[in-house]
Amino acid sequence: MVENELYLSYEELLILPAYSEVAYMPCVEGWGFTAKWTGFRAIDLLDLAGLTPNATYVVLHSSDGYSTGLPLEYLRDKKVLMAYGINDLTLSPERGFPFQLVAVHKYGYKWAKWITSIEVVNEEVAGYWESRGYSDSADVGTFPFG
Repeated sequence: MVENELYLSYEELLILPAYSEVAYMPCVEGWGFTAKWTGFRAIDLLDLAGLTPNATYVVLHSSDGYSTGLPLEYLRDKKVLMAYGINDLTLSPERGFPFQLVAVHKYGYKWAKWITSIEVVNEEVAGYWESRGYSDSADVGTFPFG
């Protein structure tokens, strides 16, 4: 659902405008942590690809086979970051290098790590945890299952 498929290197992505924000990443198990995240806005990258009018949902694919997705509207409205830095350091491999999504107000399973590709579609796609019964909305404060 884009006009131009993009194949960008890590270095090319680092040229996008950078933003930082402090955000809390909550886990469904009741723990979480606050950090300063630095990266580019996901919507800035998607806009470069030229979104088609019927694009509604974004699927994030990770190098380990993990996937999850979010509505395009959420990524745009919340100015969601694709982080390459945490607390003024480059993401480590354990933390999600090259990119981790900063899905504010969503449970941690929407904070995809090790993101290596993005797909834009016109319908919800069940990711790893969603296909196992977790809620697709993943809104913090709501029941995360089903």
